[in-house]
Amino acid sequence: MRKNNLITWQTLSITILVIAVLFLALYNLEHWPPTRYDEGVHLLVAKKLALEGKYRFGPALGPTVFFPVAAAFRVAGVGLLPARVIMVGYLLLCVAAFYALNRYLGGWKVATAGTLLLVSSPGVNILRWGRQVLGEVPATLFFLLGILLWLRTLNGGRGDRQRGKLILSGVFLGLAILTKNQFFLLVPAWVLLWIANRLYYRQANHSTFALPLFSAMVCVLAWYVGQAVFFPSGGRLASHNLQEWSNALSRGMFTFSPARMLDAIRFLLGQDAFYAWVLPGVLYAVLLAWRRSKEGLQWALLAFVVVVWLGWFIVFSVGWPRYAFLPLVVTAIFIAQFFHDWTGEYQLPFRELWKNIRLGQYDPILAGRAVLTVLFLLMVIRPLQGRFTEVVSEGDDAPQRMASYIVAHVPPDAEIETYDPEVCFLSGYDCRFPPSEIMDAAIKYVWYNTSPPSEYYDFRQHGAPYLLIGEFGRWTHVYAPEVVGEHYDLVVSIAGYELYKERTE
Repeated sequence: MRKNNLITWQTLSITILVIAVLFLALYNLEHWPPTRYDEGVHLLVAKKLALEGKYRFGPALGPTVFFPVAAAFRVAGVGLLPARVIMVGYLLLCVAAFYALNRYLGGWKVATAGTLLLVSSPGVNILRWGRQVLGEVPATLFFLLGILLWLRTLNGGRGDRQRGKLILSGVFLGLAILTKNQFFLLVPAWVLLWIANRLYYRQANHSTFALPLFSAMVCVLAWYVGQAVFFPSGGRLASHNLQEWSNALSRGMFTFSPARMLDAIRFLLGQDAFYAWVLPGVLYAVLLAWRRSKEGLQWALLAFVVVVWLGWFIVFSVGWPRYAFLPLVVTAIFIAQFFHDWTGEYQLPFRELWKNIRLGQYDPILAGRAVLTVLFLLMVIRPLQGRFTEVVSEGDDAPQRMASYIVAHVPPDAEIETYDPEVCFLSGYDCRFPPSEIMDAAIKYVWYNTSPPSEYYDFRQHGAPYLLIGEFGRWTHVYAPEVVGEHYDLVVSIAGYELYKERTE
């Protein structure tokens, strides 16, 4: 009877979880979150790939995103909705892989709790990033698949079949790096785990670490070599990739600022990051990893990934919360395991507590379990309510409305100067964007309080008759207001977007 009840609760919890995730992933898909700069750039690249067969983009986002979205454009037509349907597919697969990894490590209760933390957390923000044409969620999917396969191989003995699984796990990790260049941080974490196994754990041979690492590097190199060989402009594309890697290292991946460090720490210790449970979660993972066993080694893998990544996030990155996406995803596993172990498997002891109250007795263990269970429920319920509110009531069609206005009132052959590419994608108009060097100046201006890009960039030299300023162009201060006011007339303003036309003398 108890087994049947367990199956019933398990089935019920999974069913409710699936329904909730499907709703949060699909409802109001075209208008929430509103499309902005990053997604707009990626949509334009996928559109060019679909219509002209031309690929030109650096390592910040990889072919695992662009080719599926381009394929969707070929089948369903160019538009925001087909692209986001592809991304929601990645999102749902990522949540499923996360659930599977949690279940492998700690059972269905840990998997359910961890998934609730993942979906509800405003710090992770998986719904916002996963519904857009961005790389974090697809890269995390490949990471989770690679790690899950490696853990199964670790506990599965030896043989040719196991070696094949190790190679495949490395391919998944390579795809994660290809999808999002920041996932290259997996390499130092992997090397540290290899050394720790050699010196402390002694649970696996060298090939267990070497084969996945080698496969991952081959996967990444194969893509870049393939670009140079098979694409018509392969040489220029290879040079562009090298330049983008250099730019990424200097402007966002390896910088240093005490002010940005403090902001990163405040974020990790704030309520958005699991109500400041990041540090206790990581410490608990380290405790689990202290065991000199295969179980300890598998927790050490996840702990090394989080510690290395968060070390980079705090010390060397610009501290933008989205850069902490993967370690927060993995930390949700740690926190779910902690509460599972210290609440008696998420069982609130009502009968025992009521009995103690009636008898006037106090049991600190029962009281602690009750407090932790209630705390976990509060950690999930309030943020989850916020995610439903966002999806249901915070949609924004301002980009679509501005695009529709441009189509209706601007000549089809007119060129528009802008730093808000999402409107260019939605309208189909030819736009002129600031050169890539302006992004470096913009990042330094926004994050390090240097001079604004408008001091370096003379947008009037290109002679575009129209100027569109939206959220990103205004935030990065690319267009000096005094120059705009002197040479342009405002045509229309729509929910933060302003369209100007050059004044004729």
